[in-house]
Amino acid sequence: MSRRFSLVAALATGVLAGASALPLVSACQRKASDSFFAADAQAAAATPPPTTADAVKPTFGGQASLAPLVKQLRPVVVNINSRIKPRSGRLAQRVPPGHPRVQPQPQPDDNDDDDSSQDPMERFFRFFGQPGPGQEQERRGLGSGFLIGDGLVLTNNHVVEIQDESRPGRYRPMDEIKVITDETSPVGAREFSAKVIGSDPKTDIALVKIEGKDVDKLKYAALGDSDTTEVGDYVLAIGEPFGLQATVTSGIISAKERTQFGGPYADYLQTDASINPGNSGGPLFNMKGEVVGVNAAIISGANTIGFAIPINVVKQILPQLKSTGKVVRGFLGVQPQAITADTAEALGLKSTKGALVADVVKDSPAEKSAIKPGDVIVAINGKPVNDNNQLTRDVGVLPPQSTVKLDVIRDGRQRAVDVKLAERPDEKDDGGRSPNRGGESREQGDLLGLSVQDATPQLLRRAQVDPSTKGVAVVDVSSDSPAADAGLEPGDIIVEVNRHPLNSVADYRNATKGLKKGDTALIRVKRGQATQYVPVRLK
Repeated sequence: MSRRFSLVAALATGVLAGASALPLVSACQRKASDSFFAADAQAAAATPPPTTADAVKPTFGGQASLAPLVKQLRPVVVNINSRIKPRSGRLAQRVPPGHPRVQPQPQPDDNDDDDSSQDPMERFFRFFGQPGPGQEQERRGLGSGFLIGDGLVLTNNHVVEIQDESRPGRYRPMDEIKVITDETSPVGAREFSAKVIGSDPKTDIALVKIEGKDVDKLKYAALGDSDTTEVGDYVLAIGEPFGLQATVTSGIISAKERTQFGGPYADYLQTDASINPGNSGGPLFNMKGEVVGVNAAIISGANTIGFAIPINVVKQILPQLKSTGKVVRGFLGVQPQAITADTAEALGLKSTKGALVADVVKDSPAEKSAIKPGDVIVAINGKPVNDNNQLTRDVGVLPPQSTVKLDVIRDGRQRAVDVKLAERPDEKDDGGRSPNRGGESREQGDLLGLSVQDATPQLLRRAQVDPSTKGVAVVDVSSDSPAADAGLEPGDIIVEVNRHPLNSVADYRNATKGLKKGDTALIRVKRGQATQYVPVRLK
């Protein structure tokens, strides 16, 4: 009998009704003892302060109040405000006021109100009374995060990115992201511009970079060990639910390894802490002041059931987010399933621990290493595998091309098998992220902020443009770029630049290579059956 969870993953959307959702903490009251306020063992280490700021090092004795701990932690928590620029179904509507407009001819099959074309983000905003597709209003978002040093902020991916409506399954950053520090921070309540430098939609984690004066003075959070966190441990969360800055809530860890929902790479911590819109991406602290989770989701209609991504999951992917901006996972090529008591008896197994191989992907690393259906994987690199979910997570944190040792039970006998992992097929194309995001380098030094490719028949068909059209297709537009300000978007077909017809990407580069800051490029664009000249002024 299956139970359907209706998960609300907060998406920041201005004001109270649509803010980004989620920190955890409960309304229960308790008496704190010395054991609950054990000082961080590293706090007493006589080491020079780091170049950015001192990590949080609580030094509390047994006290009945959480106030001293809260004072230590508030400076590392930040609010994240985001803005999404107006977007609509027609080019003329997307050109900023003041630009010459050429209204397209109405099409008989034009249906701007068709909800089937909206992504979940669009439907979310419409439900909460925010501007939907085709409306000339901006949308604003709200969430939380926490500093980890060097101007880096961890938060949820859904706080700073939305689904790319032109690329199903991909995500793009919000058009504008602002990070506001707490009033108790060394620099006070200050607003910093920020950009996404790394994201992993599959775990709902994003890494944001802030820049500006006095960033090196900011304090940052200490990352704990979520594996040692136990059910019943006290926790507290700090965030901005419904726009209420620096709200502190507390509770306990209610359960661990919740895998009934969400992606395959996060086994959530469950807490009875109070979670609300605006807490998404905020930290879940233990009583030593260490982050043990990133608040991420709630069950709709429940009052004290919230979920946080274990910090150890975050620490596994953090190096890749810092270095490459995305996460590339190893691929074994098996379809694992859980082992029930009946299955264990039928296979002659001594326990239900392990992952049963239900199928093997053709030409995968597993098949090449002679892994077969019916095999039971009980360990990977010497680490026991408790179930199928753990196997997926453990393989996912290993890089492609690495060789792993699997302990496999086949026909009652255990054997060791070496397997060289490949890259996951679904992550070979940028891991679900749209290329050339805001703040990243643009191809061929393109000052317009465009990434283009030859307009193939497939792209023309997708853009609903005459298949005989010559030009280049826009595959990405950098946020806050001249092209974005002018209203250009992925999927547009550019046929001319400064009256020079385009037949290929080479023509586009030749037409734009002489542009410099202060120039205005006149771009002729096709979108569907509409054609328009769009002036793009370079910043």
